[in-house]
Amino acid sequence: MPHSSDWLPAAASAAPAPFARQQAYFDAFDRVVAQFAGFDAPDLDALVEALADASLADLVCLYRCDGARLRLDARWLAPGAGLSLIPLGRLPLSEHPLLADTLAVGMLLQRSLLELPMPEQMLLAGIGARRIVTLPLLDRGEPFGLLAFFDEDEARVRSHDELTLLTMLGRQLAQGMVRLDIDAALRAERDRLAALVGATDDMVFEVSAQGAIIRAWSGHPVMPDAAALEGRLLTQVLPVELASLLVAKLPSVLAGEAATVECRLDGVHGPVWFEGRMRPAQGDVLVLLRDVSSSRLDALQQQALGETLQVLGEAVIDLSRQGYLVRASAAWARLRGLDPRLIDLDFGMPLLHWVHEQDVAAVQAVLVRPALEPATLRFRLYRESGELIWVEACLLPLPAAADRAATMRGVLRDVTEIQLNQQQISRLALYDDLTRLPNRLMLDDALAQAIAQARQSHRKVALGFIDLDHFKQINDAFGHRVGDQLLTSMATRLSAVLREQDLLARWGGDEFVVLMPDLADPKQIRTMAEQLRNAAREAVMLDGLEAHPSVSCGFAIFPDNAESCEELLSAADHTMYHAKHAGRNNVCFYGDILHLKALGREHVALQSRLSAAIRCERLSVFYQPVVSARDGGVIAVEALARWQDEHNGWISPDLFVPMAEKVGLIQELSDLVMQQAFPQLRAWRDAGLTQKLMLNISRSQLFSPVFVSRLVERLAAHRLRPHDVIVEITESAALNDYARQLKHLRQLASAGFQIAIDDFGTGYSSLAQVNEMRAQWLKVDVSFTQKLHTEAGRRVMQAIVQFGQGLGLGLVVEGVESLDAARYLQGLGVEYLQGFHFSEPVPAGVAELWMRLGLANKV
Repeated sequence: MPHSSDWLPAAASAAPAPFARQQAYFDAFDRVVAQFAGFDAPDLDALVEALADASLADLVCLYRCDGARLRLDARWLAPGAGLSLIPLGRLPLSEHPLLADTLAVGMLLQRSLLELPMPEQMLLAGIGARRIVTLPLLDRGEPFGLLAFFDEDEARVRSHDELTLLTMLGRQLAQGMVRLDIDAALRAERDRLAALVGATDDMVFEVSAQGAIIRAWSGHPVMPDAAALEGRLLTQVLPVELASLLVAKLPSVLAGEAATVECRLDGVHGPVWFEGRMRPAQGDVLVLLRDVSSSRLDALQQQALGETLQVLGEAVIDLSRQGYLVRASAAWARLRGLDPRLIDLDFGMPLLHWVHEQDVAAVQAVLVRPALEPATLRFRLYRESGELIWVEACLLPLPAAADRAATMRGVLRDVTEIQLNQQQISRLALYDDLTRLPNRLMLDDALAQAIAQARQSHRKVALGFIDLDHFKQINDAFGHRVGDQLLTSMATRLSAVLREQDLLARWGGDEFVVLMPDLADPKQIRTMAEQLRNAAREAVMLDGLEAHPSVSCGFAIFPDNAESCEELLSAADHTMYHAKHAGRNNVCFYGDILHLKALGREHVALQSRLSAAIRCERLSVFYQPVVSARDGGVIAVEALARWQDEHNGWISPDLFVPMAEKVGLIQELSDLVMQQAFPQLRAWRDAGLTQKLMLNISRSQLFSPVFVSRLVERLAAHRLRPHDVIVEITESAALNDYARQLKHLRQLASAGFQIAIDDFGTGYSSLAQVNEMRAQWLKVDVSFTQKLHTEAGRRVMQAIVQFGQGLGLGLVVEGVESLDAARYLQGLGVEYLQGFHFSEPVPAGVAELWMRLGLANKV
């Protein structure tokens, strides 16, 4: 790896000294500050390198917001890192919704590849990264750029302290970039004006009582030459604005009074300010004009800088060692909601005076510790009206000085909107929007904690599934609005029965889950279950009609009925279904039902859910690589359907694929696979990947007279051709009605498809039949691979390999699950391998990663 082991988990390396890591960030902080200290434009690559040195990231990218895209301004790639930069030049925010959302709310993001949504998975997989950290760059709360940190090592998880330091470093970079832009504009204006003004020597000339210039000394770019002034009237040679002022003052000066004038002239190259003094001199008037443009410009610049700081909206305060307010910028008055004229009344008050009671301890802990490093924290601050706002404060130690009462400086900004957005996001993520009950995500976490505590205390945990009986009839009869009211009412009733430590969650639809931790006596569960059932039976008014709804409850107990969270959820779910089938308005316990797992009704219910899942396109397509036995390169990926059932989780394809064939859904299932796989293959082709897609074809599809033509049309709709796809047909399907299938196989071959005989060895085909099938590939069934540990199994595999080689066919051995099996098959001359040893079926983003990087470490 290009970096040291700092900040890796304890299993990977010894933990580094915290001071060393902090010092690395402080060094980076100094380097960033140094880049912005001068007048020259900073080296963005050097800034990014400083961030990489501190964070130990393999790749750091600095983006600027460019409309609806992120434009790459600078990047730094660690020496030796194997990451690709091709997809990173411009990132359309519309195609990366997670990046767009975190940028919009100004949130820091730290995720691994498999934790990301598919667009971001594709982005990381495209460059070979396994982890990403993003940090928005904000200007007055609005994002103007993004810092992205990519790591090849998925285990490089940054701690909260490191993310805090990284956030501070990113904020310093953002502030530097914003202020650099401001300073650049001001400096450009100052330089332009200084160049236009030229020499700053005073102009002196003597004027007669008639307003004629008798003598002139020196000159100015906006004035005529001194020689051209002499002997001419003021009104003839001087600018009208200046001449009129001087002429108007002449009488009083000739009478013995001194006078001053101020004049702004618009010269060829910009404005020039003059201050003039007029004194009587022996019947004439002596005029001295001084160019004060420099001081006026400085004043304007200071004014512009002050106005800019006011616009930024960040309050700057100085605190004494005891935490008392010593000084504050005008923005403090806005933050506190004060009349700016009363800001002095806050001086001498402790900062904690305005901090919310629950946040005092956290703020005080920062104030009392030795001021050795910056600290950033969020707390609630009382405004003058009593309103509470969320404030983010960066507290910095000030160098010691004899004339300074303050020892700490704070930069505070109002982050109430950001904080509320984050709380809203958290609420949406953890609570059901209708009932305000915890959702599945929060339930999973609470269940895991309850079981962990029960293991330590040797107590029990009860979990119950509660289903509202005949809810569909209520929805159909009264409408969804009334149905929602019933669900909300039911949530309130059930919650009222539970203990304080119990948790009621909405599982989905009309199902609730109750979690009862820390139980000593199982009898408590039965009592509570009856109370829940009775509470649900209380009368409720539905659109003017009194109804008495009922529930079916199924309870399971840890550790009596299950040893894990998943088993406990499954046991309670099955028990609830048994309660419904037993007549509804019923409570059942898993321990009372010995034959639950043998229920055939669950199998029927699973068939029904499979039909709905296919119809509603809720199945996914995963991809398993086919690997070259020689170098580990991926030569093809097999598209495989995967189903996550809403009740039973992931269902094995060995169960639902035969079920789909049995109930006549196999063609719809295959169509769904093609509907997802072909656009993905097009995307891979556009990304430069050339691997083929292996597609399983059922017997019923092969019998269809229009299947080949429709398959070609589907490919053409995605700008794909038949040679992009390898069609897999099981040996048994190809032998069924052999003469008829042979016709369709030849049509596939004539259209340009390569054909693979899948599950080879299980269909008892003859040498002549395989030769007539026009196949280019044989895929050896997994059952032969599983017997390689026996002498008979090895002899059979050797015969199959010789058979395939003798026909000149590409041979793929499936079910390779160990390095020993892979090495043995290599020795037999097998060219291609497939199995869990190399990769299980994975989402498209991970499959793309394997296609790009290969699996050489597995062969």
